[in-house]
Amino acid sequence: MTLLTLTPTVRESPAQRRASTAADTLFTRHGVTPVTLDDVADEAGLTRDELTAAYPSKRELVVAVLQRWHGAWRRALDGIARDADDPRDEVLGVFGYLEQCFADEGWRGCAFINGHAELGRTDPAIAELARAHFADVEAHLTQLCARAGVPSHVAQALSLLVEGARVESAVQRSAQPARVARLGAAMLLSVYEPRTSS
Repeated sequence: MTLLTLTPTVRESPAQRRASTAADTLFTRHGVTPVTLDDVADEAGLTRDELTAAYPSKRELVVAVLQRWHGAWRRALDGIARDADDPRDEVLGVFGYLEQCFADEGWRGCAFINGHAELGRTDPAIAELARAHFADVEAHLTQLCARAGVPSHVAQALSLLVEGARVESAVQRSAQPARVARLGAAMLLSVYEPRTSS
């Protein structure tokens, strides 16, 4: 069995990109189970043969969609890092990015959370991809905490704020959870605010 990773080993072909973009749209809108390969082919403007040449199975499309989501997450973190001079601002920037995601009318929740809920019990590899993404989120926050002089265990709490906001935003169909989580993160960081000597 091929080891699945969050990062694709090769760049998508144009047909693969069309297919994974279409699958992302349909999986987000309907969930994975009801969507057929014919649905994806129609959405992508591909024939069934063109689709299966690009991605032979729906499972491979699910993996491609999760890799797309993880890639978008990592690119967002890179952008936050470029715009922030302080690691604390980077932490808060994560919640700003989430707010932008949640405000999008097409937002239906995190693909990793939704995918794990729908497929995690029956497909251990998909469940492992979700776990790897969550671990990556926490590892990034742990690095930011270390740079900010904040204990590493705070990253675990920040990670829970990220994932909790993702879940609640999908239920509420609101960006408000990101703002509440950002406030919680700011309060956590303030406990470890550097003290200046007078």
